Amino acid sequence: MDIDYYVDLPGGDNFEDVTELFVEGASQMMPGSVIMSEGFTLMDAMSAFEIGEPRMDSGMILEQADRPTFEPLTPLLPQEICWILDTSLSCEMEWHNGNTLSQTVFTLLYTHHLGDIDPDLVMQDKVFEDPQRPIGLVTIVLRAAVLGLLKCCDFAWRELSQGKVHDTEDWQSEKCDISLMEGVPAEHAIWKLDEACTYLRHAPISIQDRDALCDRILLRKALLEVYRLNLSEHKDMLRPLLVIARNALHRVRSLPPTPNPAPGSHALLAFDPYITRRLHNFIPMRIIDLGSTETTWIQLGELLQSWEDLDRLLNSHSLSAWEIGGSVRAWSTKYKLPVPFIRSLFQTSFFERNHVLSQHPALWLVDRFFLETLGMSHHLVQYTLQRAWASPGPMNLKEIERNLIKILVQHVRSFWFNPPRRRRCLMKLVLEWQTLHDALQSLTFNLLGGEPHVAELALMLPKTATLWQLSAAREIILSGFQQDLYAPHERPISYWYTAQVIELQLTLLDEFKSRVRKDSITFAELRFQSEFLIALQMLSVALCAITSKSLTLSSERMALNFRRRYKWLFVQSFPDNIEEMLIPLPPFENFERHISELKSGIHFSPRDVVQHAKQLLNGLCHINPEESWAPKEARERLEVLVCPL
Repeated sequence: MDIDYYVDLPGGDNFEDVTELFVEGASQMMPGSVIMSEGFTLMDAMSAFEIGEPRMDSGMILEQADRPTFEPLTPLLPQEICWILDTSLSCEMEWHNGNTLSQTVFTLLYTHHLGDIDPDLVMQDKVFEDPQRPIGLVTIVLRAAVLGLLKCCDFAWRELSQGKVHDTEDWQSEKCDISLMEGVPAEHAIWKLDEACTYLRHAPISIQDRDALCDRILLRKALLEVYRLNLSEHKDMLRPLLVIARNALHRVRSLPPTPNPAPGSHALLAFDPYITRRLHNFIPMRIIDLGSTETTWIQLGELLQSWEDLDRLLNSHSLSAWEIGGSVRAWSTKYKLPVPFIRSLFQTSFFERNHVLSQHPALWLVDRFFLETLGMSHHLVQYTLQRAWASPGPMNLKEIERNLIKILVQHVRSFWFNPPRRRRCLMKLVLEWQTLHDALQSLTFNLLGGEPHVAELALMLPKTATLWQLSAAREIILSGFQQDLYAPHERPISYWYTAQVIELQLTLLDEFKSRVRKDSITFAELRFQSEFLIALQMLSVALCAITSKSLTLSSERMALNFRRRYKWLFVQSFPDNIEEMLIPLPPFENFERHISELKSGIHFSPRDVVQHAKQLLNGLCHINPEESWAPKEARERLEVLVCPL
């Protein structure tokens, strides 16, 4: 049998010997010398063969993709400047959405040529002055807008780099060794934008073009003012600045849409989607499809709306405002997940440098926790404990207060994590709440129980931690549905488990309501939570009955999956003991009994249960939002819960 020795060669056997070609090309090189492109070292070349260098995979430039040389001083029409400014804003929004600077903002070539278009360095007699294309539109107007764009990105980058959102997971920090004008004061950029507006008022262009350019420059200035605002010192300035930005955006949107540049226009060369080839970066090249101009205005409006929401929360002096506002945005489909910059800004504004809302000491969180959960101020709780203290040693609440502050900060900040991160954070907090419960319970063992109010405080104080712990457990289970984590056979178990957690919550809420003054805001909020959770429990039971029809696995298999899925509920020191749980829920065997009861129930109808739950949710409208610690957020919560029904 004849054997073909070349049949297994990759690519076949049609190879050409190129040795002479390489010898001829290297004939003028000295022994030991290496040809390297700028920014690409021998170490980079060696690593490319080992791990795969993205810059080696950027692709060759085809003849039809070859671009003319970009000349930054080429005069442009006013409409072309408007188009460049609008497109650059689209690039900025795409960076906020999680793309890299090299794929978005840095594709604007003027960001790399600010020195070339500096009016103080440009020799005016060397530039051809076209009456329809004043060179000042490039050197003064466009340059000021690009400078403002980079400074906005600089302030956003500083906030994002604080670590409250995760690099490469929420956002991309790679700058590619390109300056974001970090050393340029914001006042200088604002002065340049004002100078651009002054120039436009006397420029030889039409009134329509002048207004279109001025409105875009003023919009950039308003955005820069908002970006650079230090909320810890000047939060009162946020609302008026947002009004200015809103008005500027409204004026820009009310103008006729800017047409795209004509074919062959130099403005089309202002953006190079392949700029990654020439930058120092480690991310493979990818072309970003920018949205329409209208999409950009919508995204910018959502960004301003997020700032307005932050301003409202900064002026709400209650823990419930942040808890309710965060819950609504985490669960309602009415609200999109804010961009990472805004989520980081919310976290920074809530708690930074041991201060809450930039004005309250950290102990303010402890006071609001007891007042809004127990109906008693921290001072009253501390006074009662000290009077009833029976231990010979001193009562030390400092460690408990520190732990409570840490837990509350993480709990509130978690609303502005991305959904998977929030789920993991809440899993850790379940154990933290248990630790706090144990500490509070140990504290109450040393109290004299002679007076009734002391006995009630000793009973209810540890349960405040349990109430928040159960709320975190409920959020974790439901977030699994939100993130589509459950397999079909896990869904009925999760709905059943949700109902069990809610049952424990309702029992605790009844205890709290029986001990809180009926005319207090705390009682009104506890009543709302009870009625809402009853409806949610009914929906969970109905969905458990509906989804249980698809169960096919054995009981043993489902029990193992149950332990694996809900391992965060078990004490880590007793991993094999199902009875040692942080939250004392019924054992898994009760699930099968529950399913059998649902199936055998002659009068049980999931449809009727859902209708009854809807009626309960609609009944929440009768609760006055003003009878809440956070009236605006409570009204928003009602709109989300009732309107879809």
